[in-house]
Amino acid sequence: MNEIKKISSSLEETLKDSDLQSVTIDLAETLTDTLIQDGVLKDIPVIGTVFGLSKFAISLNERLFVKKLIYFISELKEVEKSKRNKLISEIDNSEKEQIKVGEKLLYIIDKAEDHLTAKYIAVVFKAFLNEEISYSDFLRCSTIIQKLLIQDLELFIDSDITSIGTKITQYDKGLSDFHSSLIISGICVSQNDSISVRDQDDYKLSDRYIVDGGDLIVYLTEIGYTLKKVLKESIRLK
Repeated sequence: MNEIKKISSSLEETLKDSDLQSVTIDLAETLTDTLIQDGVLKDIPVIGTVFGLSKFAISLNERLFVKKLIYFISELKEVEKSKRNKLISEIDNSEKEQIKVGEKLLYIIDKAEDHLTAKYIAVVFKAFLNEEISYSDFLRCSTIIQKLLIQDLELFIDSDITSIGTKITQYDKGLSDFHSSLIISGICVSQNDSISVRDQDDYKLSDRYIVDGGDLIVYLTEIGYTLKKVLKESIRLK
C-alpha cells in the first residue's frame, strides 16, 4: 500500500472508529517529539501513520500537516462514533463517489492554507455528519473556504446576510476587495440590472435622454447561503 493510501485509510479509521474526546487543539499547539512518541497522539491512528512513515526526523511540513489534522479532528469529537461510521461508510459504498472519504479529506486538508482553514472545513464536514447538508454541499463549501483569505471568511461569517449583497452604481469606486473575494470564491454572483432609456423633458437644459439602470448587483448564491448558515450556527453554539 502506498503512502497516500496508508494515510487516507488511517484517517478514515480515525474518523469512523476512534474515540476523539482526547483530541484537542491544545495538542496541536504543544506538538513536541515526546508528545508524538509517547503521548496521546500516538494513539490516534492517522497521526501515528504520518509519523510512522517518517524514517528520519519529522519535517516542518509534516508538523504543519499534523497541526491541520488535529484542528480538523478536534471539531468532530462531538459527533457520535456510530454516526461518523454510518455516514462515511454510506459515501464509501456509493457508486456515485469514486474517491473514498478518507482520501478525499486528505486532499482537502493538505490543500488547506493553515490550521484555521482546516478547522472551518471541519465545521462544514460536521454539518454533513449531522445530516444538515449533503456530501456534495460539503465538497462545494470546502472548495469555497480554500479560496478565501481567512480574514474575508471571518468577515463573511460576522456580516448580516442583508449587508453581504450590494449594488454598485456608476458613481461608486467599484467592487470592494471583500465582495470581489466573495464572487471569486462562489459565495456571491454579480449581474448588471436592465437599462432603460427615456426622453428628457427639457433636453436643452441637460442631456436629451435619461439612462436608468445598468448597476452591478451582487447577491448570495445558494451554496453561499448554506455556508453562511452552517458557520454562523456553529459559532453561535460555542
